[in-house]
Amino acid sequence: MERHRTLYALILLALLLFMPMGPMVQSFEEAGNEGSAVSNRATTTWSGTVTLTNDYFVNVQDELLITSCTSVVMSPGIRIYVDGRLTVQGTSTCPIVLSSSSTTGDHEGIQFNSSSNGRGSTVNHMHIEDAIYGITIYGSNPILNNVTMFNPDRVGIDMFGSSSPVIRDLHVEQAGRSVAFQNDWRYGIGLSVGDGSTPIVQGAYFTDHQLRAVNLWGGSGGIYRDVVMDNISGSVLGEAAGVWVEDSVPLFEDLTIDKSDTGIIVRHIDDSGYTRGVFRDVDISNSMYRGVYLDKNNHTNYTNYESADFTNLTVRGTGSSGATSPGIAKAAIEVNATGAWLENVLVDGASSVGVRLFFVDSSTTFRNMTIRDAGEAGQGAHSAGLSIQTSYFAAHLEDLEVTGSPGPGIHSSSGGSLQGHDWNLHNNSEQGLFIDSATVVVDGLSTADNGYSGVHVFDARYVTVSNLTSINDGSLGSNAMEQSGLSYQKSNDLETASGDVVCLNCRVESPQGHGVFVIDSVDLWLDNLSITDIDPTLPAMYVDNGGLTLGTQGGRFNLLNSEIEHESATQHALYIEQAAGHIDGLTLSGNHSGMYWDANHNGNFPSTLSNTELIGTECLKLVNHPDLGGYGNTIGNGCSGRVWIENSDVNFSNFADATGLHILDLDATSGMHLHQPSNIDLTLANIPSGAVVDVAHDVVVWVVNNQSNGVPNAYANVSFSQFEPSVSEFTNDLGQVLLPDFVNQRWTNSGPSSLNEITVDCGYDSQSNSTTTVFDGNEMMYCRLELDNQPPFLNWTSPTDGEVFPSQGQVLFDAQQSWDLDDDPLTLTWTSSLDGVISSGQGSAPFSVNDGVSGFTLTDGIHDLTLEICDNAGHCVSETRSIELTNLAPEINVSFSPTATQWNELIMPQTGTVTVNTTGTFDPEGDDFACMITFGGYNRQGPEWDNQWVCPELLTHTFDHYTDDPPASFFLNVIAWDQVGNSDTYSVEVKLYNEMPTAAFTLERNGTASEDVIFFNGSSSADPENNPVSFEWWSNVDGTLMVGQGLENISWNGHLSRGVHQIELRITDDRMDHGGQMSVVSELITIDNSVPRAVIEELAMFDDLDSSVLIPFSANGSGDFDSACSTFPSEGTWHCAENEPAAGSEFLQIDWSSNLDGRLTPEDVDWLTFETRLSAGTHQITLTLNDGINANASVSTTLEVAESAPVLVLDSPANGSQFASSDLIVFDSRQSVDYDGDAFTMTVRAFDDQTSAYLPILSDVSTSEIHELQLDSGLRDLQIELVDETGKTRIEFLQLLILPSDPQAVIVTPTNLDSIDPGRNIVFEGASSDADNDLVTREWRLHQPDAQTSVLSTQSTFTQIFAPGSHHVSLYVQDARGASSEHHINFTVRSSLPVLDQTSLELSQIEFVSDERVTLDVSVILIDADGTTDDVRVDIVHNIQTWTFNLSDDDGDGIWIGSLEFQPSGVGQPSFKVIATDGEGDSASVDILYTPLKVVEADGAGFMSTGVLVGSILIVILIALVITIQRRRQTAEEMKLIDSWGVFSDGLDVQDDAEDDSEQEQALDWDNV
Repeated sequence: MERHRTLYALILLALLLFMPMGPMVQSFEEAGNEGSAVSNRATTTWSGTVTLTNDYFVNVQDELLITSCTSVVMSPGIRIYVDGRLTVQGTSTCPIVLSSSSTTGDHEGIQFNSSSNGRGSTVNHMHIEDAIYGITIYGSNPILNNVTMFNPDRVGIDMFGSSSPVIRDLHVEQAGRSVAFQNDWRYGIGLSVGDGSTPIVQGAYFTDHQLRAVNLWGGSGGIYRDVVMDNISGSVLGEAAGVWVEDSVPLFEDLTIDKSDTGIIVRHIDDSGYTRGVFRDVDISNSMYRGVYLDKNNHTNYTNYESADFTNLTVRGTGSSGATSPGIAKAAIEVNATGAWLENVLVDGASSVGVRLFFVDSSTTFRNMTIRDAGEAGQGAHSAGLSIQTSYFAAHLEDLEVTGSPGPGIHSSSGGSLQGHDWNLHNNSEQGLFIDSATVVVDGLSTADNGYSGVHVFDARYVTVSNLTSINDGSLGSNAMEQSGLSYQKSNDLETASGDVVCLNCRVESPQGHGVFVIDSVDLWLDNLSITDIDPTLPAMYVDNGGLTLGTQGGRFNLLNSEIEHESATQHALYIEQAAGHIDGLTLSGNHSGMYWDANHNGNFPSTLSNTELIGTECLKLVNHPDLGGYGNTIGNGCSGRVWIENSDVNFSNFADATGLHILDLDATSGMHLHQPSNIDLTLANIPSGAVVDVAHDVVVWVVNNQSNGVPNAYANVSFSQFEPSVSEFTNDLGQVLLPDFVNQRWTNSGPSSLNEITVDCGYDSQSNSTTTVFDGNEMMYCRLELDNQPPFLNWTSPTDGEVFPSQGQVLFDAQQSWDLDDDPLTLTWTSSLDGVISSGQGSAPFSVNDGVSGFTLTDGIHDLTLEICDNAGHCVSETRSIELTNLAPEINVSFSPTATQWNELIMPQTGTVTVNTTGTFDPEGDDFACMITFGGYNRQGPEWDNQWVCPELLTHTFDHYTDDPPASFFLNVIAWDQVGNSDTYSVEVKLYNEMPTAAFTLERNGTASEDVIFFNGSSSADPENNPVSFEWWSNVDGTLMVGQGLENISWNGHLSRGVHQIELRITDDRMDHGGQMSVVSELITIDNSVPRAVIEELAMFDDLDSSVLIPFSANGSGDFDSACSTFPSEGTWHCAENEPAAGSEFLQIDWSSNLDGRLTPEDVDWLTFETRLSAGTHQITLTLNDGINANASVSTTLEVAESAPVLVLDSPANGSQFASSDLIVFDSRQSVDYDGDAFTMTVRAFDDQTSAYLPILSDVSTSEIHELQLDSGLRDLQIELVDETGKTRIEFLQLLILPSDPQAVIVTPTNLDSIDPGRNIVFEGASSDADNDLVTREWRLHQPDAQTSVLSTQSTFTQIFAPGSHHVSLYVQDARGASSEHHINFTVRSSLPVLDQTSLELSQIEFVSDERVTLDVSVILIDADGTTDDVRVDIVHNIQTWTFNLSDDDGDGIWIGSLEFQPSGVGQPSFKVIATDGEGDSASVDILYTPLKVVEADGAGFMSTGVLVGSILIVILIALVITIQRRRQTAEEMKLIDSWGVFSDGLDVQDDAEDDSEQEQALDWDNV
């Protein structure tokens, strides 16, 4: 137990030594000047350890300064509110720490209120631990540098109210991780930016957050550079993400995100706001769900603008083994119901689809994107590298690479439209491009080494792929569809006029299966297709539309201008099954079986095959063609087989055989029609019974007269002797009838028929003729008619019937196309019903009347003109037409400014001016005419006519709706009329609108640097209708410069940040119909970097300096306009920018130097103000400022500094201090210094009242040592003089109040809680003192419970013996003033144990005879130091006999004697013991001596047996053991009693303590047994 008590005491002592000594800082009103929180005017400084138990407030005019190494301990729920300025001066090696005083509750950090905005709060190197909110900012702009946060529960930094802090090197760890229970979602956010806030964040690290690292909302923005975050995961009440952007417009640069649930989420929620996140250089890795998620909260309400803009984005390992929970990813990048721009994108590794697009349109663009190893195998669209579904319009994909996906490279389905160019899809496990019921338009598609086909189109329309290359695709496919280079299925299944599926300029090389595989697809256009290096066991191209059997399903495929190269001994280059189509310009090469085409299909669409050279071992096999046409086909030299025609009707034009040796092999149900065949030897053909081959050519019939001139409109009847019906037609103007493609011979199984004969019967003017010829090829047949001389043919082109000409206007007469069948000369006579014959003569040359040249004229009026043409045989023909020459109205040709719409609407401002250009308006007769503007349906009058017969080139009218609104629409009429009264009108509908204000401004400035004031004068801006206007001056660098109202206030002057600014003046008016519209004018302005300014402030004290003066240097007036004033000291007038420059404040390097002392400030600091001393001499002080861009700015001044006397720095005692006369006063002047480096000494003198002089108490001593003195009581004036080796002296005075001392009672021996041996003579020694030497009383007092205190002695030293037990003694002293002191002690005189001396035991005899009475004398020595033993007895036990008697020590010599009449009966060994007892009851101490006796028979024959002897020995050992245990217990009880005493204890609690610790002490006792 004693050991335990000692341990407890040591622990308590340690706690006392290491207990924090800082103050408990109360609220601002309560803190006062307690502890180390020192208030100086409006500045409060914290250092050491500061404890906050209530909220602390920094008032609006105050500053809280926290120095380095300060620890601020805050009670749960406590917050520091900053309305003024907070300055935190932590360093990297000694930061400020904010922590919680509780392990169960967290503090609430620091809150900057809006009133602190612009007050220059700066936080450097602060650690915030265990906070609910680390830093909260309401509408303020502190600068936060190197802030580290551990375990913020809700938010590390929380912003509201358009806050704009600058944050550098932020570090936040484990946000929300220590919260056991959450009642809402807002836990675990590193940085939250909301409510219009716009911070600048340069360098931030977020790790192990529960919800989000950066959370933006509520129209916020800001710039975030060099941001790193990891392990953002775990929230169940909110979507965890590294970055969350909601209805905000931030800029992120150099962003790294690792191991988040989702890396970045950009979500648009509020349509009254705008969302656009801009991200540059982003690296996202190991996300659990998505790397990037861009969406709109309401997916059914699509937002068709770019809500996010990414440049240089990398997304790696989404859903991979590095994610928090692998394998549950949704997409590496997902865009849903919004637009986005993503450029230079890498998606590398994802357990689900790499990029997923849903509800997007053409406002979504991916440019230069690579997707590698993304997709979840077997999950359809999610197995792809890129998936799109249900888009409104086609998203753009440009310069795309997709590789390594377990599914398709691109999966476009369910209306997911895509467009773009330059796609490279390779090494994907399924298709390169998979299209299912979607629209895709792509130019420049490369697929290679994909497991399935390069492109697969299923049930899709409007698909266009151009410039495609497919190489080595299909290696993992399990069927023909999957193994082909290109595959089409049900694309389309119904032929229409739109929705074509097109592959233009497509090359397929080395697929696992077919080059092109087509199933049930029509409206498929394969143009300029190339297929090479195909498996020889397969056709190079395979088409099968046999599945189109429902209703109107069906149509044709189109294969145009294509090449198929194939090497196969057994397979066709082109195999077509149950499909109609158009093939044109097909080139086949290689060794193969040629072409097989079965056209048995639903709908019986006709097919064509044209311009194709047929080669191969089977060349061409046509099956089930109900109608196959074509032209220009050739059986090439490479055809080693024949042309097979089975159950088909084939109609070929210009069908040729390169060798003339190939066989046409028809079955009995087939027929061929060969129009103009070439080198086809039908004698080689196999034409079975029922089969027919018709050979056809063209016939031209020309009906001519005697002069071989073709007779127009002659009748011609063409009849054939066989095969063809008769044809009756009239000849054309050339006298011809054209009859193409008529059968001239028919071939059957019996050979060729006879050649067809053609008979032509022609007739004209009662003359007829007939001619017959054999139809053995293309025929030109002439049918000559011997006609009489025929009238001419009249062809009159001008003037036309009913044409109207202006009065005396020119009229062209033209009938030169007239001619005569007999080549007779013609005479033309032109006659007017008004003017008679106009002209008559041979020849048909055209002429004009009223031209002033020809001499022909026509009067005004309505003329019936007759043209008669006669040949020289007297045959005439004539025609009459009517024309009119009259005075015509002016013809209006006008244009408008502003220009009228295509619907002839003039839409213009309601105060605008319309200009009508009448330049093209004329009067046909050249008469004078007038023009003017009139209106219809308008509430204003048009301009009046000025009675001038002129038509101005420009007609103008200005609308004047300044105070009223015009009609919704009305008509503006331009009227032109001549003096005759003829008029023409041109009308245009006018719609007037209230015009936007016009923005305009001029620039005035005296220089181009940021320090030069700029004046923007917007007074030239105007609102045409004088509506109230609002305006904004805006810079793309500095943001909003000014917002105001009224044109009279529209100018701005101030400073701009360095850089190239696009300055915009934005103006709008208060019209509801102009909501959201701005009139904007802009100008680019370059603002140069300002040169720093260096100024050394001159002080009056500079005139009298020595080396000991602490000189306050200030660069007041210095600065750089590229740095914000908030970066400069709060006192002084600095050359700086009022607001933080957009690019951040420049870092100024500031150097103060002396030509004698060198640099005056430390190397690693840049002080504008500081204090220092200078060595003696003439100093040239130079201030140099460098901004890293411009040349150094320097200024110098000269200071004279004299040598100085030593300077006293007295750390102790402080002037005015109080001491007692007993105190040893420490004089510590070790910090004293001589700034000239001279040696010096110190003399201390005390003023002596008797001599009225200062008398030395320390003479010429060194200040490098501490000196100790005692002074007499009283008010003491001290003089301290320092003298250096040059004799310069400095004297300082000091006044101390020395108070009289109280006496001091001190007991030297015994010490408190002494344990004293029993019976010892105790020495009581005192060492009491009184510094004033006026001690009058000394008393040693004995304090006894329930007894009066007694005085033992008045001597300084005396001796006395005390009885065993506890004793309370004190030493009391008193001086002459009545002051006293008393020193108490408690000590214990131990109780001694009785000890019987074994060797001293004497018995008169030890052997007895049975039944013989004897006197037994006993003597033993008892040792008992305290002499308290008074009971010593002897006990004898023999068989059933017992004897007891007492021993006594009558003379006190320690020998106890006694006797007994003793008569034992029976032999044996009686038990003999001497028992000494000290005390009573259980607490008595006992000692026992044993010795054996012997009783024998009277005859001496008694003998003690061995068994009895052994038993006796055992009993003795047991008794000894019991006694030992009892003695140890007694000793322990006494020690516990001693331990329980204190200096003023009354000992009443001893018993309770003994009872409480009994069990433990028993254990200790047993351990020591």
